Order: sequence, then structure tokens, then C-alpha cells
Amino acid sequence: MDDPLIWVRAIHFAATLSMAGVVFFLAFVAGPALRAAAGREPAVALVRRRLARIAWCSLALAVVTGVAWLVLLAAQMSERPLAAMWSEDVVRTVLFDTDFGHVWLARSALAALLAMALYPSYFTATRTAQWRRGMALTCAAALVAALAFAGHAAAGTGGEGLIQQGADMLHLLAAAAWVGALVPLAVLLGAAAADRGESSLAMARTATLRFSTLGIVSVATVLATVLLNGWELAGSPAALFGTPYGRLLLAKVALFLLMVAVAAVNRLRLTPRLVHDLDASVRRETLRQLRDNSLIEASVAAVILVIVGVLGTLPPGNEATSRYRAVPYDRFGAGTGTPGIFTRTEPSAVRLVKYRVFQSSPPNAMLVVCGLPWTMRPSFLPCGSIT
Repeated sequence: MDDPLIWVRAIHFAATLSMAGVVFFLAFVAGPALRAAAGREPAVALVRRRLARIAWCSLALAVVTGVAWLVLLAAQMSERPLAAMWSEDVVRTVLFDTDFGHVWLARSALAALLAMALYPSYFTATRTAQWRRGMALTCAAALVAALAFAGHAAAGTGGEGLIQQGADMLHLLAAAAWVGALVPLAVLLGAAAADRGESSLAMARTATLRFSTLGIVSVATVLATVLLNGWELAGSPAALFGTPYGRLLLAKVALFLLMVAVAAVNRLRLTPRLVHDLDASVRRETLRQLRDNSLIEASVAAVILVIVGVLGTLPPGNEATSRYRAVPYDRFGAGTGTPGIFTRTEPSAVRLVKYRVFQSSPPNAMLVVCGLPWTMRPSFLPCGSIT
């Protein structure tokens, strides 16, 4: 947990999911709900302003942490101090000569396009052009989904790799639609509870019902993709319970189930009370409970994202339980103690691995694996490759 990359990744994921979640929430939940609050312009304007604030702050935080992620990863790959990242062209090499760099550049372009679609009044305007709404949704979805190519699933090849990457993309999109929309939902419910008008209750009722439907689809998608990719990366029951990666994955699943339990209370107990109870005071109290539960879910999700940040720096369970074979030193053009990278295939998946050669006298010099802090395929291998 002392690795700054863990926290940078966690915050970047949270900011990206939050930003996309606001865009999804406005398109699929809040838009119809706000139209249902006819005559309550102050409450509607308050919700729109707060959604805009969340979206812009999240986008700015995603950009800042994205840059930090790039620099910290470049420092890890090169084993150079942070001060040397720019002077020695390390960042440039990572940007243009690795798959991570290519994904980073593509996501940066998507972030710029998203900012153009949102500026200046996407959230506060009562009417938005269809092309602009479509551009915002497309860029937000692509920005989230592209995170799949910066994680373990990106190392997959062939049909199996495509399945892993597709599942990871669906997992991220579903998480954005559910987790990323929890705080916006709490904002809307809080504004409706504070307002005394009947139309505000109608706004909250519409939003809750629509979010409940969106949540069911999202939770089902998250669960299916967790089972698919989780087992693939864990590798075996022994790896699931016997490796740090597997144990953290179990903790993530346990927290996910806690979120599902809170969501079930909202769906099965509180939502029917909001929709069917005729007492206005009961419905307003129900709104406050729904808001509080949404914030509880968001808090649990924040812990999950910290775990995701840690998982991204660990070798998957199927890697941790495998054994890297020693490789003759003369396969590489490196000197004693020189760090570098190589790719290997086992089984049918290319992994980028960090190594250091500790002995200098062939054929006794051996390749020593120092861990697998990232998985990607470089388009340029300065020290050679093996299969």
C-alpha cells in the first residue's frame, strides 16, 4: 500500500467512473426525471448545477491522475528517478513504444472530445442537441471501456484474449452506469427531499424507478464478468486462496455482495414505499433513506476501487503460481544488473515482465524475474524477447 501507483490508479478509476456515471445518469435517469418536476425550477436547477460540478471535477481529476499514472509507470519500467522521466525521454518511449502509451494517448484524445461535448452548458441546458448528447455518451463510454487495455486482460491473445478484453470492457461500463451514478442519484434524492413540492416527489420517484432498472442490468453484467475474468485470472482454487491476488479478489467479491445487499434493500423495501405510500412525510423519509443507502454503496465502492488499484500492481493468481524458466544471458543485450523487459508466452498469452540480470558470465548468467507490476505488449523491445 506504500506504492503511490496504487493510489493513483484507484483515484483515476474512481474519477473516470464518476465522470462517465454522471453522463449516463443524466441521459438514462435524470433527464426524464427532471422533466417530471415541471414547476419546480429551483430544485431542477440545483440538481443540474451539482451534476455539472461532479462531472467537471471528475474529468479534471481523471486527467491529473492519468498523467501521474503515466509518469509513475514510466519510472517503474525504467527504474529511473522521477526527475529523469522527461530529460531522458523515458516518458516519450513509454508513450510511443508500448501498448500502454498508445492507450493513454487514445484516452487523452477521448477526454478532450468529451470536454468539448460537455462545454459549456451540457448539464445546465434544458435542451441538448442529439449529436452532442450522442458524442458525450460515446466519448464517456469509450474513455471508461479503454481502461480494459491498461490492465491484466490486455495481455490476452487470440480468441481467449478477446473474450477477456470484451468482458473487462463490459465490466467497466456496467460499473460506471451503477457505481458512477450513485452519488448523482444521492444528489437528486437529497434535492427532492429538501423541496416541499409534489413535483419533486414525482422527480424522485421517476429517477428511483429508472435507476433501479439500470442497476439490475448493471449488477447482472458486473457479476457475470467478475465470474468470467475473475476465474481466468485467479487460475485455480489454490491460487484464489493462496496468493495475494486471489485473496484480494475474494475481498473485492465480498464487498460487491455487500453493495448488492444494500441495493436489494433499496429495490425491494424502499422503492415500493416511495412509489405506493400516500403519506408525503413517509415518502420524504424514504427519500432520505434511499439517499443515505446510495452514499453507503458509493463508500463501499471506493474501498473496492482501492483494491482494484492494488490488484493492478500484482501478478494474477495464474501467474503467481507459475514458474518462470531461466533464460541464458546471451539472449539479451544487457549488462550486469541492467533492468529491462521481455515478453513470454505461457500459456498462449503474452505478458510483459520486468527482469534484472544479476550475473555477467555466460552461460551461468540467468534471467531473474522481479515481479509483474504491469501487463501489456510493447511494440518495441529494446532488450529482445523470448517465447
